[in-house]
Amino acid sequence: GPVMSLGRLDRVGSLLLSVDDQSLLSAGRSQGASVTRSHSLGQSIADAVRLSLDPAPGAIDKTAVWGLYCMYAIVGLLYGFVSNYINIPICQYVFGPLGEPGRASIQQCNISVSLTQMPWNFKIFYGLFLDRVSFFGSRRKGWIVFGWSASLIILASMALLAQDLADEGKFATYMMLLMVMCFFYIFSDVAGDGMTIELSKLEPPETRGYILTTGQMVRFGATTVTNLLGILGMNGSYYYPPSRGRAANDTVFPFELTFGEVHIALVLLSLPLLVLMIILLQDPPQQAVESHSASEVMSVMWKVMQTKVMFFLITFALGNMAIASLLNPAQNIIAFIAAPSTLQNSVGTLAGNAMFLLGVFLFRKFFMTRNWRMTFVWTTFLLALNNGFQLMVIYNAWGVGQDGWFYAFGSNILMIIQGIAQVLSSLAVVEISPAGFEASVYEFLTSIHNAGITLNSNLQNLFVPIFNLHGISQDYFPTKTNPNPPQHIYNTRMADATYFTMAVNLVGALVFCWFLPQQKHQCKEWAEDSWWKRPSIGFFNVILGGGVLAFSVLVSLLSAFPATNCLKIAGGPGC
Repeated sequence: GPVMSLGRLDRVGSLLLSVDDQSLLSAGRSQGASVTRSHSLGQSIADAVRLSLDPAPGAIDKTAVWGLYCMYAIVGLLYGFVSNYINIPICQYVFGPLGEPGRASIQQCNISVSLTQMPWNFKIFYGLFLDRVSFFGSRRKGWIVFGWSASLIILASMALLAQDLADEGKFATYMMLLMVMCFFYIFSDVAGDGMTIELSKLEPPETRGYILTTGQMVRFGATTVTNLLGILGMNGSYYYPPSRGRAANDTVFPFELTFGEVHIALVLLSLPLLVLMIILLQDPPQQAVESHSASEVMSVMWKVMQTKVMFFLITFALGNMAIASLLNPAQNIIAFIAAPSTLQNSVGTLAGNAMFLLGVFLFRKFFMTRNWRMTFVWTTFLLALNNGFQLMVIYNAWGVGQDGWFYAFGSNILMIIQGIAQVLSSLAVVEISPAGFEASVYEFLTSIHNAGITLNSNLQNLFVPIFNLHGISQDYFPTKTNPNPPQHIYNTRMADATYFTMAVNLVGALVFCWFLPQQKHQCKEWAEDSWWKRPSIGFFNVILGGGVLAFSVLVSLLSAFPATNCLKIAGGPGC
């Protein structure tokens, strides 16, 4: 659903970064231009495939690159599975019905995506650690293999536990296991990013960036495989809520895998990739490595912290992610009422991902050199329209508003706009990073951006009791004991939350747009503004970033566990 639209800023940005002096961007442009003139489409696709499979003959062993692509494929499988299905069907249906006593609560479903991916918020620390410490003599390969082996062991043990956890409604435990799995695979992910950057430096300048872009495409393709697993394995009656007064959904299949078998299927899809990785991967040659001591990295980061541009970019990342992109507190109740099947949800997500990629492409082609601030404002205004779509579901517009297909496509239609907006803050990083320290500055801002996403779900939960949304999901439809539920009252409460969210998004865009540089030249001006270069600014930036990170982790944990999620700060009605 639309939750995925706040995708972790882990990769799309790194496509445009980490490759020194933007050669990727310029190579992409000049190459694109020459290819279209001289070659047919078929020929250029063949060239792209050849370059992806053997990016730098002589300089890089091509099998090592294939091993790296296997690593990206597993990221796509596991990350894709969790981000696509943790909410619908897993939280709302398998551990549901949503809001019933002893089953998954609305706070848990709101927080499920950010909690299970919490380790992404700490990528900066992984990066600092993995650049210094080798794994039994191997700089990158050892960590990649270690991270994935540990993750798959946890996933295999979850296959044994999953059914019992679901029967007992222990969604908090299930989320924590996924979080531990994520903790381990971030080792692989960050080491893989490091290897990609090192190998990119060995690519010839005119095609530099092929390894990076192919890695992303492989990862994206693997996510699609996860969608197929969802459609074939998790679209039976077990993965759909009991009818309770809504029309039966005719897209539910008569066959399904058990909840445990779904996890086994994921392990079986990943194992061959792990084996290939162990055989093919090699550490990059030593000359590709620029090593900085920890104290060097710290002193450069401290210098960057004491700048106007860093203060503005931190404020923008938090304000954009948590406020201008605030999600509707009623969003999961609205989804539960529309009740899309896993098939409908998967098809909607596939369409959304395609739209998202198209958006990123349109941004690179048309908006890269435009005023970034204007692009941010108009994309945020359009994305706020998603709330208008949710109003149609609440009031069952034209009698189809609460149909699963209407919900699945409606919530993904604006992903093209999300794709255009996604890369904005990353572009500024390219401009302000000291040479050789791009990755550290980028990982820091990525961690802040991801903390903003987590803060978004904390705020989303905070407004649940304020708009009196508790109890709607279980009382909305007529039952024998309650044949006439006051749906109009519930609709008004959800609509109030929706109008409020739209207003916050629009005001947030108008306030925080001033913290995004208009273009490259302004990044440079802000970075060099001498008035700001003082320790107090550095301390403020560290406290602001670190404070939000700590707050969002703490409140997310409070929202996850039934013992504490009655607290108002965690989105509960009060203990």
